Amino acid sequence: MITKEDKKYLKMLDRMEPKSPCKRAKIAAIIVKNGKILVKAVNHPYKFYNLKKLGCLRTKLKIKSGTRREVGCGLCAEQYAIAEAARKGIALKGATIYISKHPCRICEGFIVETGIKRVVYQEGYPDPVPSIDILEGGKVKIEQDTESAEIKKTPKSKLHT
Repeated sequence: MITKEDKKYLKMLDRMEPKSPCKRAKIAAIIVKNGKILVKAVNHPYKFYNLKKLGCLRTKLKIKSGTRREVGCGLCAEQYAIAEAARKGIALKGATIYISKHPCRICEGFIVETGIKRVVYQEGYPDPVPSIDILEGGKVKIEQDTESAEIKKTPKSKLHT
């Protein structure tokens, strides 16, 4: 059940998303534990790539969302947030991660392995193998804020309700 506190973090995501330089999808992630924000991040290319010069590899190669996550010049917001927590020595076990879109399969694995116990997301994301649910297998609670998804008018391609 989405709480008033959850709504506060989801609104923060909406303010963070425009900060992403990604041309395809502006995604934000916030990891919270015991009411304290541990880390925040947006998806973006690695700092050593100039996207203005290089362009979007995924667009150039006509790669559909939800597929071939290994092709790109950066990381997902969730991956940057988890990496920042690791750099700072912050344990994520038992935390909640708030994300603009349902995590991709790679991020699902990172979420399970870090011990994050709850995912709250706004919009769906295409899953190439929906019959194998990594988050469910890792006993991670998944909740979608359907109000946010409806407001953004994005198709819900992967729902965990």
